[in-house]
This record gives sequence, C-alpha cells and structure tokens, in this order.
Amino acid sequence: MARKELSAAALLLLGLLHEQPMHPYQVHQTLKQRGDDRLASITPGSVYHAMDRLAADGYVEVVGTDREGNRPQRTTYRLTDAGRDAFADRTALLLGHPRREHPCLPLALSQAHAIDRQSAVDALRARRAATADELASYTSRYDVVRHHGLPRRLLLDVEYDIHRIESELAWLDGLLADLDSGALDWDESVPQSFRDFAAARSQAAATDHVP
Repeated sequence: MARKELSAAALLLLGLLHEQPMHPYQVHQTLKQRGDDRLASITPGSVYHAMDRLAADGYVEVVGTDREGNRPQRTTYRLTDAGRDAFADRTALLLGHPRREHPCLPLALSQAHAIDRQSAVDALRARRAATADELASYTSRYDVVRHHGLPRRLLLDVEYDIHRIESELAWLDGLLADLDSGALDWDESVPQSFRDFAAARSQAAATDHVP
C-alpha cells in the first residue's frame, strides 16, 4: 500500500522523534524554541492533530502517559520503523524534486504595475527594510549556534534562508535604484509592436485547439 504524503508539520514532528520520545506539548515547545515554526504552520492544535494522524497511520506509537499536578494528562510518542522509513522517503523526495511553490512576492510583483509608482516604491522600501532586519536576525542566530558548536549539517535550512534573503535583498536594492534613477520607467506604455505580437500568438493558440 502506498504511503500517505507527509505534511510539513508531520515531517518536523517525525524529525524530532528521531532524537527521543516526546509528548505533543514538548514537540511544540521545542519547534518554537528552535525557530522551526518558520518552516511550517506550527500551533499546539496542529501538533496534536498531526500526532494523532501519525499514530493512526502507524508512524508513531504511544510509549506512556503521565500527569504532573493539575496539568492535563500527557501522552508520549515514539517513532516506529514505518515512521522512520516514511520520514526518510519524504525528505529525500523533497530534497531531490523541485516543486512549484506560490510565494506572495512574485504575485504582488505581477500586479504592481497597476498601482501608482509612489505606492509601489513605498511598499518596496518597506519590504527592503523588513528583509534587512530578517537577514540580520537569521545571521545573528546562525553565528551564535555555530560558535557554540552546533554542526553545520543541522543548519542547512538556515543557510538556505540566509542566501535566499541575501539574494532578495540585492535584487530589491537594484530595483529601487532603477526606480530612483528612472532606468525603470513606471509610466512606459506597451508598444503596438508587442500588442500585435501578443495578438498573433493568441490567435495561433486558439487555432491549435480548434477540433
């Protein structure tokens, strides 16, 4: 029987259970502490829901329950062999096969031409400032944990984020410079030659689909 596709939250949960058995509250707190909530939507509810699904699929199993004082009863789970295999397969698949994602920035850029230049510039400058702050935060945290000996192989996702943010920041700087200098003309009209070209392509595409 084919394995069910693991969600991002489920993959993070299984990854933690490689370290030791945990109860859902401990899983949630550890993910938050490590900053892994940037990788997926992580809430107490989503963690408990994902753990229930993993247990139903046989990827984790209960090893015990406990209660401390007036706190609710906590159920501790451990990884099963099936869960270990499913985790390895899913991780390798995500590493090796690019998937089309839909981040918000490309969507906004595709529609930015329809708002006035100053609104676009103000928004881009705000994003540039927020992106610079994000880069500083990531770099600082990365340097701290590396200084204290955390192996690089445990930080590859952070390295990727740092390089991604650096690239976005450099592109934003270039775009804003072009807007400031006039190299990017916000009011440039679409030439008739392109309109003719687009119309011809549209007509050809329509003809190709005529039965």
